[in-house]
Amino acid sequence: MISARRPLTEREAKLELILSISRSQNAIARILDSMADVSYYSEDTARSLAEQARQMARYQQAMASMLTGITLHPQYTGIPAAPWINAGVAAIPSQASREDS
Repeated sequence: MISARRPLTEREAKLELILSISRSQNAIARILDSMADVSYYSEDTARSLAEQARQMARYQQAMASMLTGITLHPQYTGIPAAPWINAGVAAIPSQASREDS
């Protein structure tokens, strides 16, 4: 028997997507747990699993961004550079030096 299911409303579709992201988060947690076990035996396999987990997280972020309309800025990692100071900009004189003038 074929079920004639009505189309989902926008709210129901969003809830289904949230449930999907939640299930995906559980899958990533299981993968991370497996990575901890496998990394002891094989660094290559652990590296591959880590890349797959990162890719899944990017997909989840894209889905969540579409769902909420909120875009998160990419996270950068690395060694920060030294601060750049423009030598042409003078320091603001203090209040005491202005009173002396």
